[in-house]
Amino acid sequence: MWPLTDTVPKGLLPVAGVPFIELQFRLLAEVGVEEVIVAIGTSHESAWRTYAEGTTSPIVHLAVEQSKLDTAGPLVAVRDELDDRFLVLNGDVVLEGSLGQFVEDAPDLPAVLSLVGVEDTSAYGVVVTNDLGKVERFIEKPPPGTAPTNAVNAGMYLMSRSVFDAYDEGALSFEQTVFPSLVEQGLLGGVKIDGVWLDIGTPPLYLQTHRDVAAGNSRLVNMEPAHHGIGANVAGDLDGNWNFIGPGAVVEEGARVRESIVLAGATIRSGSVVEDSIVGWNAVVENARISDTTVIGAGAVVGEGCELTAGVRIGPGSSLSARSVTFEPPS
Repeated sequence: MWPLTDTVPKGLLPVAGVPFIELQFRLLAEVGVEEVIVAIGTSHESAWRTYAEGTTSPIVHLAVEQSKLDTAGPLVAVRDELDDRFLVLNGDVVLEGSLGQFVEDAPDLPAVLSLVGVEDTSAYGVVVTNDLGKVERFIEKPPPGTAPTNAVNAGMYLMSRSVFDAYDEGALSFEQTVFPSLVEQGLLGGVKIDGVWLDIGTPPLYLQTHRDVAAGNSRLVNMEPAHHGIGANVAGDLDGNWNFIGPGAVVEEGARVRESIVLAGATIRSGSVVEDSIVGWNAVVENARISDTTVIGAGAVVGEGCELTAGVRIGPGSSLSARSVTFEPPS
């Protein structure tokens, strides 16, 4: 999610104005979770501490990684603080199915994955389970039409602390080490859950999450199709089925924004067109055109006459002079 994550950690990126991790907390509250441990790196420690200090439900404890520990290493580092049975959530996804039903349906195994059905399995690793709910194997990104199931890992696990007894502290991967070992021992389960899967792992998915929320598909957060944050000034046109305009952002008369995210304090000048893209905090788009999942970093300036498309990403504080970047259509 660079360049946005240069400014704000991924878990605190806003979804309809709400920090993403707050959606996870709302889900956990449904099953009575009162305390969470959030594994973080050092780059955004201050932002996380400010957030944690202002959050009382649940109580948030921070586990700071001084070096990268991969996906499972942070749990080894804090295993003495864990209950015998606990929930694990990936930091950039939330499955809005019944968490209570997931826990109730989970087979009596040391680790159980939540699974969700997807239309295109070729972008994921599918999870094959047997009739007893045990995971038999993983198939990584199968070619279209070849997968024996459409179930993929939804990023939410029910685990026993004993799973981590075999590992020393340090970098450790669920996907490469822990899960394959559990499958080999017949100790990994999987439960399929119905529900909206919100994912902010990439710019297209971040946009899709807002699209789902604006369509009323989420029970954890609401958003009007044309959302205006506090103090936003929108004189231009908002087209399409949804748009998110953050607090204090400006869309001048003569500008057009279509199905895009314009974060707090950003300015879209007259004559600009922003389509299916993300404009970061306090960035300025000067009579330019950005489209096709382009991402503009915080405080960046896109000069007049520039054309950015095809997923281009502009770093925080960058300045593109007038007409310095354009794309010629194919002949």
